[in-house]
Amino acid sequence: MDKNVTADTKLLGIFGNPVNHSLSPIMHNDWFAKYKLNCLYVAFDVLPENLKSAVESIRSLNITGVNVTVPHKIEVMKYIDSVDNAAKTIGSVNTIVNKKGKLYGCNTDWQGFITDLKSKNINLKNKTILVVGAGGAAKAILYALTKLKVKHVYLTSRTFDKAKLVAEKYKNISVIDINKVSASFLKDIDCLVNCSTCGMKKEDKLPFTIKEFNKKIVFYDIIYNKETPFKKFAAKNKIKYFSGEGMLIYQGAVSFDKWTGIFPDTKKTLPLIKKFMR
Repeated sequence: MDKNVTADTKLLGIFGNPVNHSLSPIMHNDWFAKYKLNCLYVAFDVLPENLKSAVESIRSLNITGVNVTVPHKIEVMKYIDSVDNAAKTIGSVNTIVNKKGKLYGCNTDWQGFITDLKSKNINLKNKTILVVGAGGAAKAILYALTKLKVKHVYLTSRTFDKAKLVAEKYKNISVIDINKVSASFLKDIDCLVNCSTCGMKKEDKLPFTIKEFNKKIVFYDIIYNKETPFKKFAAKNKIKYFSGEGMLIYQGAVSFDKWTGIFPDTKKTLPLIKKFMR
């Protein structure tokens, strides 16, 4: 990175643990260079016990803004001044904006998902969706789906009680025990969104059997850079499949816009970050 850091350089970054795998510094510093902004984005490996003091440092060091990733997205809400309605509903914050010492939290994951769907010409209006997983990513996806006027959402997870708790906030979500998802369940599903960790380990298998499915179904897997069981199944059965790079890029672009007032051109971002994926 060719950048002259001066006393006027604005500092931004990402809080996480671990965080050495993050592609956010690559994206944001490339955008800063593109728009000739005197800003620098770095990764901060923040242990859970140090999160409160790390958030205070945003004020004391006059850091312009930060992204927040696992495991801090929920806990960080305790230490900031304001959280927008979307983040409150979702229950997590992934972006903080520092405005004269006041820290404002929001969640851009749901916007990243919607923007990526639009970029891929995926229209989920009046469609039936199956969401797999009930963690933080699923919460953002479910919130996004409420904005897309889908017909109905089914939610399944290895932890049934957790899924029930997540679904309580919404009207058109049915929770299904993952052990009771029949082999023909996907016949009436228009889009499957994998928000679980299924695929993060090489030995992972599909969480349920699929024998029959809607021939026009779309698989959207928020995991990227992995040969997940969903990706393998889609390839074998000629199902339209998308992974999570686009969501990653667009959630970052929304954060960038909140910090700078510029929504970046993302056309060259995917080829850039693919060079650093491992």
